[in-house]
Amino acid sequence: MYKGTVLTIIRGLPGSGKTTKARKAQERFGAALVSADDYFERDGEYRFNPAQLPAAHAACQAEARRFLASGRDVIVHNTFTQGWEATPYVNMAREFDAALCVVEVFDGGLDDAALAARNVHGVPQASIAAMRARWDNDLLAAQQQQPLAPWERA
Repeated sequence: MYKGTVLTIIRGLPGSGKTTKARKAQERFGAALVSADDYFERDGEYRFNPAQLPAAHAACQAEARRFLASGRDVIVHNTFTQGWEATPYVNMAREFDAALCVVEVFDGGLDDAALAARNVHGVPQASIAAMRARWDNDLLAAQQQQPLAPWERA
């Protein structure tokens, strides 16, 4: 049994069950949960603003870093459609000598229409289809091949 810190990435399309799986894992293992969606929760209401996505992901990464620095296991549940999105967490796992685990729920066996109807944040079917189209099947292999965000590439 592993005795060190664990950083778990739970990835999947909106409505696939990422948060449900993350909460079940938290109950079982006591890890801290972090998500970019947390940034948009205000007074129990989800108020998404796409212009704030960079700040949301920065806050998510800062929370994960804070928990890892304190020796706590962390579960990050975001879509992670492409490998480069995992780079900050791969680097954190290395920095804190944490085991890195990737759990994939992808679409939970649902089509885009069902995912759109099921997701709690109102992500439209067209956005889910676009995420599905850009999905990297092997997150860590894709991350190693292209670790930089599109705007950081030369």
